[in-house]
Amino acid sequence: MSKTARCNCKSGCKNKRCACFKNNEACGNSCSCRNCQNPLNGVDLENLSDCATQNIELLKQLSPQQLEMPLELPCNHTAVPLKNLLVGYACSGCKEIIYWYSFCWDRVVQDSNSWHCEICNQCRDWKMWHCDRCNKCSYGMTLPCENCGPEEVYTKEDIDQLLEEYLQVQKVIKDIQTYEKEIKKCV
Repeated sequence: MSKTARCNCKSGCKNKRCACFKNNEACGNSCSCRNCQNPLNGVDLENLSDCATQNIELLKQLSPQQLEMPLELPCNHTAVPLKNLLVGYACSGCKEIIYWYSFCWDRVVQDSNSWHCEICNQCRDWKMWHCDRCNKCSYGMTLPCENCGPEEVYTKEDIDQLLEEYLQVQKVIKDIQTYEKEIKKCV
């Protein structure tokens, strides 16, 4: 994986204000950071899931014994050491279904049923998607965003038609108001 970000941090590269850390990259020779403490430095990012990368602090806190701890796969075919579930494990009993460990959910998940949103930094059900308009995840792959609603796309003709209808309604309202004034004069 080639490096895409470059930082110039003065605060140690420990949070998402660092361009490298924000892009899930270690700092490199092209960076001009000072007192670099990017938690991704020295980590083999090629062999980690998105969830493990974004939860690198939790991963680094695990002891060698915890990494060797066997975790039962959801299919119940076998138990696999946690370290083998950090990038993805293909279960031979499931015809090569991939499983990985979700730090967000604290359990083993099936890759085809879940994913990790790098923007929200949360694992999500496969039925969810990330909306670029409101920058939140939403339920329902074929539904409009539950946070910001459906995206309305109007052509110039649509806008002109709506404006014409609005002006007609305004004229009717004005006519009614004029009529009401005339009635009050008569009473």
